Amino acid sequence: MEKRNRTIVLAVITILFPILNFAFQTNINVSYNSGSTLFSLYNAQINTSQILSADIELKHENENFDFFASMIARNDNFFNDHFSSSYYAGFYFVVDESGFRVRNGNVTVTLGKIHLSDVVQSPYSLFISSVHVPRNTFEVLFDSETFLYTTRWIQLSNLQSGSDIREKLRSANYKLYGVKFGNFRFGYQDVAVYVGKEFDFEYFANPVPSFFIQYVNDAGRPYSEGLGDANYISGFFLDYNSENLYWYAQILVDDINANRFLHPESYQNPDKIAWSVGANFKNIFGKFGLFHAGATKYTFQPSSESGNPLYYGYTYYPNFTYTKDSNTMVLPLEYLYAGYIYGENNLAFMITYDSSVVDGLSVDAEFVILGERSPVNPWNENTTFVPGTHLLNDPVLEYRLISNLQYLLTISDLIKLELRSALGYVWNASTLVNVDSDNVKKPLLRPQNGNNHPYFSFSLGLSFNMSF
Repeated sequence: MEKRNRTIVLAVITILFPILNFAFQTNINVSYNSGSTLFSLYNAQINTSQILSADIELKHENENFDFFASMIARNDNFFNDHFSSSYYAGFYFVVDESGFRVRNGNVTVTLGKIHLSDVVQSPYSLFISSVHVPRNTFEVLFDSETFLYTTRWIQLSNLQSGSDIREKLRSANYKLYGVKFGNFRFGYQDVAVYVGKEFDFEYFANPVPSFFIQYVNDAGRPYSEGLGDANYISGFFLDYNSENLYWYAQILVDDINANRFLHPESYQNPDKIAWSVGANFKNIFGKFGLFHAGATKYTFQPSSESGNPLYYGYTYYPNFTYTKDSNTMVLPLEYLYAGYIYGENNLAFMITYDSSVVDGLSVDAEFVILGERSPVNPWNENTTFVPGTHLLNDPVLEYRLISNLQYLLTISDLIKLELRSALGYVWNASTLVNVDSDNVKKPLLRPQNGNNHPYFSFSLGLSFNMSF
């Protein structure tokens, strides 16, 4: 047995040595944070006065092959860890972006736990969240001078607990079809969310848009295929990119009320639509950005049939609460939505500035209006939808105004110092509300009148970069 193990280790070293020898890049980031966090917005009991984190990343990059692995240690006490207090001095570990990428001409294949990205350059991208939440993924990308195609499998959740396999196993397949003409790109995007299994080969490998795959398989030719529980989301994007200007527009349709045109005398289901527009432009002072996005109520939610919850909402998990030290914790929805960062029932506005006068300085300011929302409960506290399209028509709304400042000081090629601060205020902050008036009985977040509090944070980070 020992001889066989030595043989395996020797074989691995023999294979990797020609690739990785003298080609590693190591990044070590250590940071200290004090003050507010996304978790503190949703969990008043969280103490965020002192948070330490350390990120260790190992990378190898060349023309045709990238290898990257990253681990983060934190002591923020946000999550459960059986060994945190007894073995690791209060720290727990997170596997951050880790995987590999292979390029051959116009084709790129990516496999691993990846920070996913959308085709548009925006903090309000609609199909793939702009928040870096690494997920297991398998992607094939084709990018030529005139055409762009992507198919990407995304593991949403693979849970140990749960009585329903549709809740435990949830995945999505994202596709992008784009054409290029001059500085413009125009394309179609879709996402198929399916439950009950981890990987559906046809959604990934068949280049036909996912709507037709779902339609044909569910109908049966002659027999119905797949598990049947799936959700289809689609939309379009248009962007323009030149040396000093970038702008884009993007729309996502989760469900649309076609009856307003086809059967105006029949029921009128809510439109579930999100939109995003924005631009960056450069001048001698730096790069300026202006962005806006919004989404109607119920966007990205699952549906409900006969009062039974289905789990194919476009979220990373089928729940947003969990238990920590006998307390109910709220997972910030910004970490839950797989698409647009704020999900449903909101309007968001952001301005950004990256300075060329002061190297390493960037600032932004954001204003967000949020209504009642529940990404896991179909129709919130109602058993079925309320007819008509809804946007911010709740009696109380939450308002957030937060600005951020970042300064990155390059001390040497090996060492960088990063300062971050955030300052703002939250009016009518949302709180967790348990629902028992419908058949689903899952919670929602509801703005509370007078629940106001300031938002302030400061962080200091030091990074070391070394190649060998």
